[in-house]
Amino acid sequence: MKRLNKQSFVVFAILIVVLIVSQFVYKRFDLTQDKRYTLTETSNLLLANVDKELQIDILLGGDLTGNYRILKNEIQFLLEELKEKNPKIKYRFVDPLEMSTSEMEQAGIVAIPIKTDKGVLNVYPYARLAYGEKTMWMEVLVNDPSTPFEDLAVASTEKLEYLFAEKIQKITNTNRKKVGFIVHHDELPQQNIEGLGRALSEKYDVEIYLNPIANKKFSLDIEDIDSLKRFDGLIVAKPTLPFSDKDKMVLDQYVMNGGKMIWAVETVDAEMDSIFRSGKILAFPRDLKINDFLFNYGVRLHSTIIKDLNGGKIVLADGETAGNVSYNYYTWPYFQLGMTADPNPITDNLDPVLFNFANPIELLENPNIKQTVLLSTSPQTTMKPALNYLSIDEVDIEDYDEYQMGKIPMAVLLEGNFKSAYASRIERQEIPNFKGQSTNGKMIVLSDGDVLKNHLWRGIPMRLGEDKYSVRPDNPEARPTTYANQTFVMNAMDYLLGDEDFLALRNRKLEIPLLSETKVLSEKQTWQQLNLIVPIGIIALLAAAGYFIRKKKYK
Repeated sequence: MKRLNKQSFVVFAILIVVLIVSQFVYKRFDLTQDKRYTLTETSNLLLANVDKELQIDILLGGDLTGNYRILKNEIQFLLEELKEKNPKIKYRFVDPLEMSTSEMEQAGIVAIPIKTDKGVLNVYPYARLAYGEKTMWMEVLVNDPSTPFEDLAVASTEKLEYLFAEKIQKITNTNRKKVGFIVHHDELPQQNIEGLGRALSEKYDVEIYLNPIANKKFSLDIEDIDSLKRFDGLIVAKPTLPFSDKDKMVLDQYVMNGGKMIWAVETVDAEMDSIFRSGKILAFPRDLKINDFLFNYGVRLHSTIIKDLNGGKIVLADGETAGNVSYNYYTWPYFQLGMTADPNPITDNLDPVLFNFANPIELLENPNIKQTVLLSTSPQTTMKPALNYLSIDEVDIEDYDEYQMGKIPMAVLLEGNFKSAYASRIERQEIPNFKGQSTNGKMIVLSDGDVLKNHLWRGIPMRLGEDKYSVRPDNPEARPTTYANQTFVMNAMDYLLGDEDFLALRNRKLEIPLLSETKVLSEKQTWQQLNLIVPIGIIALLAAAGYFIRKKKYK
């Protein structure tokens, strides 16, 4: 009995010590395979900058469907971890019915109606962040048009750390980087660039550079070199007029001074709307006079159009039944689907990107430049030179053996120590403080301007990546086929401007364990019987063991 009391005292003392230590020392062990409960170093650095109370209210209180309950639980796990790292972060789940209607309307908060067995349930997947005098709303669903709507809640659980980290960075940091659009070569009109502009403006300050139009020179000039320095990145989105020598010289110096650029250009004039109107068009070459500029950076665009046997789908009328026109999906070889080529954070886990009438990019040897093919076609390709007819009848593939040209690059990342194209030319004397070389240069060249173009549906801009040619006229309310154009461009800009840490967060993949409904139904009775019999069996075994031990001990 004394020995028993001594052992009990030791165990009790150990428990007391553990309890006291636990009040001062906190340690969690993440045993999940994908480390889903371990914050990245990017998030830890952001949390260190939160120096006053950050209140996060999530509008996922009240009734929710199964997928949104999963999303709510994952948000709670994440915010608990954030709170543990920095106690200044507070959070709570709020019933949307308790929120101010006027405040929600002013912030553009709109319910998502979801059909359930009990009717339509309005879900508000939003959160409000309050930091000092700043207030910011965020959506807790990923802004990715390539993800089907019904899968959006579960898919968003993979991106929660990125979504919250991005908003925390925005509300705690006022130094946003600036992105500019070059527009004086008849680039994409505003209504067709609105989708990209909206996506970029969530993270960057976006501005259209109008100086060449305002001063009526319609060309960049030497004075623009200093003006362009305020932009961290520049985008050239589907120019249709040629670049002047001054344009190229100014942009060359912009790059030499550390500026980053995305070129979305095409060397053949071909438009889908024209083909639908007339059935066929003649594809004309488009000379933008930039091949000498791009040649300096190790790429060349050819005036031919890629045809891909595994292209995107378009909807065409294929007959009439009882007075009703029937429609079907056809593979359109001029809608190339850009697939991940060389490994890079920009295209990690990326879905296909839609190109229209893309041109092949040739990589030129340049020892100072690292060339990474971000997106390429499928292996089953061929080409059609300019000054040839493109016909809608080409949806009917006649010669499959023709498509044997292999994968063709359509998006290329260029990195390295760029040397100015004007370093050995006399024009450099016109530029004050001429710079002949840059270090850590970055540039992306896309062989199609429509990668950045959002379509219009009934005059309203669609989201970047939504394809209006996939909408069936007999079901115009159905969602169009969506591609990862928006995700690709945002990844590209983040990479160019040095936000590679956020790329890792955006591309992070988590495995959410879900029950198989089919398996649950088929094995339901078996598991019910096991849950009934096994506990009773264990209790019976323990009782029998206790009986025999006592019988033997006191025999």
